[in-house]
Amino acid sequence: MSNTVAAHDHPAPGAPDDRGFTKLELQLNDYPGPVKTALFGIQHVLVMFTAMVGGPLIVARLLELPAETRIVMVTGTMIGCGLATMVSALGVSFIGPRLPIVMGVFYIFIGPMVAISKEAGLAAAMTALIIGGLVQFAWSPLIGRLHRFFPPIVTGTTIVLIGTGLMKIGISVATGANTPAFGKPLTLGLAALMIVLILVISRFATGFVRALSLFITMVIGYFISAALGLLNFQSVADASWLAVPQPFPYGGLAWPPLVGLIAVIVCFFATAVETTGHTLAVCRITGVPAESWRIRGAVSNDGIGSAVSALFGGMALTSYSQNIGVISLTGVGSRFVVAAGGLFLVVMAMVPKVGAIIALMPAAVLGGVLLFMFGMVASVGIDIIGSNMRARRDAIIVAASLAVGLGIQAAPPGAFDAIPQALKILVTDGIVMGILLAMFLNIVMPKTDQK
Repeated sequence: MSNTVAAHDHPAPGAPDDRGFTKLELQLNDYPGPVKTALFGIQHVLVMFTAMVGGPLIVARLLELPAETRIVMVTGTMIGCGLATMVSALGVSFIGPRLPIVMGVFYIFIGPMVAISKEAGLAAAMTALIIGGLVQFAWSPLIGRLHRFFPPIVTGTTIVLIGTGLMKIGISVATGANTPAFGKPLTLGLAALMIVLILVISRFATGFVRALSLFITMVIGYFISAALGLLNFQSVADASWLAVPQPFPYGGLAWPPLVGLIAVIVCFFATAVETTGHTLAVCRITGVPAESWRIRGAVSNDGIGSAVSALFGGMALTSYSQNIGVISLTGVGSRFVVAAGGLFLVVMAMVPKVGAIIALMPAAVLGGVLLFMFGMVASVGIDIIGSNMRARRDAIIVAASLAVGLGIQAAPPGAFDAIPQALKILVTDGIVMGILLAMFLNIVMPKTDQK
């Protein structure tokens, strides 16, 4: 099915090949040819695109930015995501883990960005992201050594937290939250249809068609929505054919308020913890050793990619969980496929009409796919936990971490208002807090209680 491309970072001899239920038809360094690579790459983009552009659009709405500024913010984010995704997959020196990891927007940055922009302007917010990204890059060697604190039971718990913690986003998108279509029978029906289509294609299709199950599902959903009159193509007609992104679109560098800058740096620490979990998950799925240089490369890419995105007026970046689910479901683990998706994002940023077409993807169509993807991510974690739970301490680590992580996610509004704002950003992220607790308990709990 594929041609294998030689690379200097092939899995080391004796690398563990315990991937659980995941069976890859395209391995890490396989190149399936230009056509298949492009189609698989576009599939990754379709899964992450709406979530990626959603971040800058939310910021723009909160700041009541004019239309042209919104376009600049979305375009800058796409440039950053595209370039960072290519570096993530292919690597540049020690930057990038050389894994099929797609980069996207981390919504935890929305609050600090809006606060800094209201107080000191957009230029100051971008400066804060650039500084935070450079700090992330600087501490990446230290974060890279964290893999020793992620034995399988912690890794599995981390992945379950990531998958289940994002279900709230998936169901919000699937039901059309904050749109006129929210909760309507047609919206729910479309989301359910997407899940059914993925199941049918995954069950009965084989080879290339099964590997493109998500792409096919979303294309079918797109055309059904168009036939039902749910899509307004005026935005496509209004979009220009060519756009050349400019650096510092909101003016030059401007020093942000100190409290805002600290909040941004705390957010970057959260991305480092979550990116570590993502990297370990992809290492397991692709069958390569979870080495410190891969974690360092992923975290440093978060920082540099975020700085580049902010340079062009975009948002801070991190690795995307749903695209880990894409690998598990489709069996396509080629890093060249993900690099092609990054290149496609850059092209889309410079040809706005293409982005406008994809941006019309109905929320219900994308939401149904996302729900399935987040479920696939969680199932990878469950598989790891089930294969590695050897003692009562392991059960306690899993139980406590899931209780805290999912409990924070489900907390009612205002539950954490007493916590200082700089810490609140970290404490209210259930995924990050659950991961940190799992790491801490693994260190302090004795390992003598074996079955």
